[in-house]
Amino acid sequence: MTQFPHDDQDLVNFLREHRPPVPPASPDLEQQILQQIPASVVKPQRHLGRLWLVSPVVAASLVAAVVSYRVLVPPKPSAAELATLESFMESNWQSTKSDRADSYILHFTEVDTD
Repeated sequence: MTQFPHDDQDLVNFLREHRPPVPPASPDLEQQILQQIPASVVKPQRHLGRLWLVSPVVAASLVAAVVSYRVLVPPKPSAAELATLESFMESNWQSTKSDRADSYILHFTEVDTD
């Protein structure tokens, strides 16, 4: 049992003085308890009751895995899409490599020697 700290001694004394009296025990209490024991015998439960849930859960998880794989994996691009992408990349790459002195990249990387 937890002991109270010393600063709660007033509370302990108050509770001791005002506690209710203990009720007297019934003379036939033991017989009442013994009569209720056979009525409350717990039957052993079969653990197979939850086992039937395992196979549907496994099947559902497999279906979810297959469906999510189909949804999350992008489809393979067609030849026309690949050709469009390639031409886009080539046109943009050509515009990034410029030999002009006033190009955008050289403008910010030029060092002033004055």
